[in-house]
Amino acid sequence: MTDRSTTLTLATIGMAALAGLGLLAYYVLSLPEKQPTPIETPSVNVETELVTTIAEFTDDFVLPATIEANRVVNVAAEVDGRIERILCKEGSACQAGDKLIELNTDLLQAEYDSAAARAKHAAVTFKRMSNLHKEGTVPERDFDQARADLATADAAVAAAQARLARACIIAPISGILNRVSVEEGEYVQPGALVAQIVELDPVKAVVHVPEHDIQHLRTGAKALISANVKGSKIDLPGTITYISELADVQTRCTRMEITVDNPERMLHTGRIVRARLTRRVLKDVIMIPLAAVIPMEYGKAVYVVNDGKALRREVTLGLIRGWKVQIAGGLDAGDRLIVAGHRFVAPDQTVQCKINNGSP
Repeated sequence: MTDRSTTLTLATIGMAALAGLGLLAYYVLSLPEKQPTPIETPSVNVETELVTTIAEFTDDFVLPATIEANRVVNVAAEVDGRIERILCKEGSACQAGDKLIELNTDLLQAEYDSAAARAKHAAVTFKRMSNLHKEGTVPERDFDQARADLATADAAVAAAQARLARACIIAPISGILNRVSVEEGEYVQPGALVAQIVELDPVKAVVHVPEHDIQHLRTGAKALISANVKGSKIDLPGTITYISELADVQTRCTRMEITVDNPERMLHTGRIVRARLTRRVLKDVIMIPLAAVIPMEYGKAVYVVNDGKALRREVTLGLIRGWKVQIAGGLDAGDRLIVAGHRFVAPDQTVQCKINNGSP
């Protein structure tokens, strides 16, 4: 009896506990659901810059160049003879037509005199034969022979006269007499090198242009040559006068020559200078600080401010010039670009703006 009573008592207590838990669950479920308190994102301090366009932007680049003489002429003797006098001095300036060297003309003068005498005799003979031919007393063949002899004698005189004139070697171009390779008393043959003249005004700046840039250049285009002369930087304008049709098979670069006036001979051959060349001139270009661009997984982006909130814009980049980059698409003039603090903002986040004047 006692065991049965105990069992009934425990069952009663269990049922009461279950009923209490049910009431508690009903009370909890019947309570109104409490909404989570929204977390406000704090605003971020940023610096902004007004996007503007550049009306005309020059896409230029700089390459090293080497100065070469515009022309180097090796002067040779045209007739044989002994050098009588050297009228020039190495390192001195000369003008086209100046006398450089005189050869002995004794033999050449005798050759000329002999040819002139034969020509004179041929002229007298032809005149006599011409008169007789008019009278009909000489055959046509003899008259033709006299005329041919006169023409031959005149040609011999002209040749002797030219050889006599070439005994005086003259400068074919203006420039600097770089070298005299003979001495007085030396005997020279035709074709022997006697002097070298270097033309240094103007000079050529030789540039080897990479294959991806040469397509933008043409002869007649302007260039700027920069050099350090006696501790001072000088800029000299030049003109592209030659572009090779053949590129170097190993470097893929093309030889190009820029002609530069050099009246004071400040640019010496062999000097390394810098050539500024222009690929193209772009219109209405947008340039922004390169640091304002954020690399994304697929592309590039920037942030702009609209109504106090940050908006992300995907952009297309163009030229890079120093700390600036061209925006080819994605931004418009008048946009307020975030240039500092943009890496701490998210799309649609409230920002506090400080206007930047656009300086680096």
